[in-house]
Amino acid sequence: MKKILILSYNFAPRQTVGVIRPTKLAQALREAGNEVDVVCVKPFGNLDHSFDEALKKLNITYIDKIIVEEKVRPAGQQPKAAPAPAAAPKKKTLIRKIKTEGREILKITRSIGFAKRFEKLLKADKEKYSSYDACISSYGPVASHLCGLVMKKHCPKVKWIADFRDPMVVNLTTPLTKPYRASLQEKVCRKADVLVAVSNGYADRIFGEKYKSKSSVIYNGFDRGDINTEGIEPDGLFSFTYVGALYAGKRDIRPLFDVLKELCDEGSVDKNDIVINYGGNNLPILIDQAAQYGLEDRIRDHGMLPRAKSLELQASSRHLIHATWNEKGENGVFPGKFLEYIMMGRSIISLVSGDVPDSEVTVVVKRAGLGITYEEVTKNTDRTALKEYILNDYKDFKAGKEPALNIDQNEVNRFDFTNVAKQIEELI
Repeated sequence: MKKILILSYNFAPRQTVGVIRPTKLAQALREAGNEVDVVCVKPFGNLDHSFDEALKKLNITYIDKIIVEEKVRPAGQQPKAAPAPAAAPKKKTLIRKIKTEGREILKITRSIGFAKRFEKLLKADKEKYSSYDACISSYGPVASHLCGLVMKKHCPKVKWIADFRDPMVVNLTTPLTKPYRASLQEKVCRKADVLVAVSNGYADRIFGEKYKSKSSVIYNGFDRGDINTEGIEPDGLFSFTYVGALYAGKRDIRPLFDVLKELCDEGSVDKNDIVINYGGNNLPILIDQAAQYGLEDRIRDHGMLPRAKSLELQASSRHLIHATWNEKGENGVFPGKFLEYIMMGRSIISLVSGDVPDSEVTVVVKRAGLGITYEEVTKNTDRTALKEYILNDYKDFKAGKEPALNIDQNEVNRFDFTNVAKQIEELI
């Protein structure tokens, strides 16, 4: 048995995809017989109580969210309308960039404040924190790895595993925060005893050859205990479901809409049979993408769903839409939501934008027989394959048949969280 500390700003019961890996990892390590403690932010915002039973078995220390110059408007007071004329396009773009920079700087400021509060806790009980065999910090946000650095500074004998769910620097990183993030990422890689990334592409981008000797790739995972599919019947509709964020449209569903429109225009598919379920808070973006192909009226908005309801919606759907990107400077994206989809055993339609072929998601979809994948870089051939896949399945749908899948369960089982936890244990 090992004594393990998990440092993760995001943790259940917060309702965000970032809680899943650290929470499930803590749960699996605990079930494997280890003593697991957690330091995370005190829950705020929307909460998901599907993890409540698992949380009872963990010793969790909560740190209050750092509030930085947040202005509170008196109750009932409405903002005053701006009398000035609308800004010119260039001015709007500049204002948007300034606001984005400001938000990112505030996030980092809050993370630094969070780490300082953790350092205060550690100093007050250094004997306790020095007693751990290992600590695992799970990025993002940067608060998690900042806490890892605090642990390494004050408790150097505790093995530090720095877990990167994402790189700290991506193509969308703002100019003013990029130097800080790049410097912090390098410092974490240098100071940590063990480095972990969730995909080979991420490992290459974050660690490179410099830190290859102490790095590992451990994919995200799923927990079949999250959902009981008994009693959850297929919805009986020609349904396509997307659950999650759209990253300002960077996750692009339009290739699917394009194919569906062409099939409808040809008379091969009845538009009225199509149902596009959405669960998330980016509905206007999805509607805008669908409207370009006259399919906005086929969208059913489910809003932000608790995880249990999200899983039920996925389990009942005919097709699950997965969208990501794979591009120069930002390859290896392997979203946690994709692992949920794998668990469902439903048809996955994976849409990959970008200029780099053979994304890791595409490799997994093909190797495990999970459905169909479309990559922008090979769109000429992939669009034809996607159209054929949907048409053939529509014929099965009209015949009352489920999608024809040949899923390789051995490949799927590689992503079970019990196996993920075992890989982590081997690093301690």
